Amino acid sequence: MSALQEVLAVLLGAEAEAKRIVDDAKVESTGVVKTTQDVFMPDREVRMSSAREQAKSIMANARESAEAEAKLISNLGREERDRVAKRFEKNVDAVVSALLAETVDKILAGGE
Repeated sequence: MSALQEVLAVLLGAEAEAKRIVDDAKVESTGVVKTTQDVFMPDREVRMSSAREQAKSIMANARESAEAEAKLISNLGREERDRVAKRFEKNVDAVVSALLAETVDKILAGGE
């Protein structure tokens, strides 16, 4: 029976030692993680700040491009509207005269 007690004592001691080793490893890994975070956090912040600035710049450029394109489209539309108005003014008398003449011809011919 003493051999059994001795084996049990050795096993309990081994379990306690394993538990201590695991706890030490947890503490050490926590320290390593914290140290790593402390070392890399400033670099991460710099990279994040740089990325934010780059994104702001991209958005500003995109907004400026969109505004320039919208202005161009508006100007093109205004120019086209002016061209149509000029063509209308140029041709309106001829079109009205032609319609009037056609209507008069129909009336005189006994049409509608």
